[in-house]
Amino acid sequence: MLRTDHLAQVDRRPPVVETPLGTVEFSVTLDSEELPADPDTVWRLTNGSQLYRWRHRSATVDLLFGSVCVPLWDSDVPVITWAAIWQVQAHGRLSGLSVSAELTDVPADAWAGPDSGECLAAVSAENDDFMVSIGGPDYELLAEQAAHGRLVPARWKDLLPKDGESATEYGARYTDPARITWQLPGLAAAETPRLCIATAWCHRNDDHPAAWFAVDLPVDTAYQHLIADPA
Repeated sequence: MLRTDHLAQVDRRPPVVETPLGTVEFSVTLDSEELPADPDTVWRLTNGSQLYRWRHRSATVDLLFGSVCVPLWDSDVPVITWAAIWQVQAHGRLSGLSVSAELTDVPADAWAGPDSGECLAAVSAENDDFMVSIGGPDYELLAEQAAHGRLVPARWKDLLPKDGESATEYGARYTDPARITWQLPGLAAAETPRLCIATAWCHRNDDHPAAWFAVDLPVDTAYQHLIADPA
């Protein structure tokens, strides 16, 4: 994903996002084996973003991770947004791949559940004070990306459910209270999909769920913000 020869290594800790309504944690499963929470290596970019790397016998998994400042075109509500770009580079055949994000320790006074939209698979939690959303591409968007041969393998276009189709074995799986898992097709050697999962939160506003809009974040936009030179 990035050259690392000029980056400083830092302590190996699991990637998490601390929000007002709990902690967002991530997990990746290759075939049926879940990767350990601690990465093998972590590097820090000069702007504060971090690059995490897990080395598995079947793939190298990279995570470019950090806070981003992406102005919302239709709101001046302050929104804190974190982006997590996952890249899986297969060394050999993988029969299955899944990436999960979960808001843990949700307060008892908060509602939480699926909160999807057009081209967006998401979960949200909110109480009287805050709203937190986690989101990424739905299968309509992933199938479109596959059809154009970008971000995911082109052959996935025949495997992923398309607009109007019922779910196949692949899809976004929701688990109470606020966990979302992208269950993805397998990979052949050298195939390298990328998936952006965003987390955002703000003060609650029933008329404008700004955190939910913020997690509809394209990979290219997130990437440019995560690697940008510090101001």
